[in-house]
Amino acid sequence: EPVITVVEPEAAPCLKESIAAGRMVTTSGPVSEMGRLDCKEASLIALKGLARDADFFATISEGEGFTGAELAAGVGMESTPSGAAGVAGLLASAPHQAVLGLDARASVLVILSEGPE
Repeated sequence: EPVITVVEPEAAPCLKESIAAGRMVTTSGPVSEMGRLDCKEASLIALKGLARDADFFATISEGEGFTGAELAAGVGMESTPSGAAGVAGLLASAPHQAVLGLDARASVLVILSEGPE
């Protein structure tokens, strides 16, 4: 079965914190450069679906978001730090890849959700 990991900015971890609390949580923090992911309060519909379907919730730093976008651009898939958050999350997960079940035989699907601005 697939392992679904949700990635959001450290500045806006509303999904991760809501899942940990077992209820809707409103977060606060600085404005994130990952603007489309800079949500301080989750959609209730999204939260319910992700609580049911997602396996892990991870946060990435602003720098990690930019690194993900740079890596995507380097292989001809230009995006923003928000659009390449999944790439950044995969890179940031390196110390935890065993927990995610990633090894040399793993197949990874990363969704690049937007093009360059």
